[in-house]
Amino acid sequence: MKFATGQSWSIKNIDEPNARIVIGRIEPAAQLDGKIVFHCTIFDAVIADMGDGPESLIFGHIPFTEEGFSASVETLLESDADTAEAFDQGYYQWAEAQGGAFTGTIAATLSDAMQAARD
Repeated sequence: MKFATGQSWSIKNIDEPNARIVIGRIEPAAQLDGKIVFHCTIFDAVIADMGDGPESLIFGHIPFTEEGFSASVETLLESDADTAEAFDQGYYQWAEAQGGAFTGTIAATLSDAMQAARD
């Protein structure tokens, strides 16, 4: 598959039919030995009750390795999609911290994050 900034993809193994991931940046990360990192926003993949009833969560910036990303997406939905408002702030925090990237699939990563939040 050919990936590019601005693409919106459906996500494999997610129960929410409107779930999608948007690529905001693709770049090598020196702190990860030059591995390619996909910086993304995830929309509508997790529905959670935050006290006021169920709502769809947005993950403004979340980095994945190329392998984790490509193993997780299914259908190209759009080629000129926007990331969330919080994307740039999250990206710059990640860059300043020389952060890592998730190597697993998107579905597994979100499942682990939600379980950690519940614990």
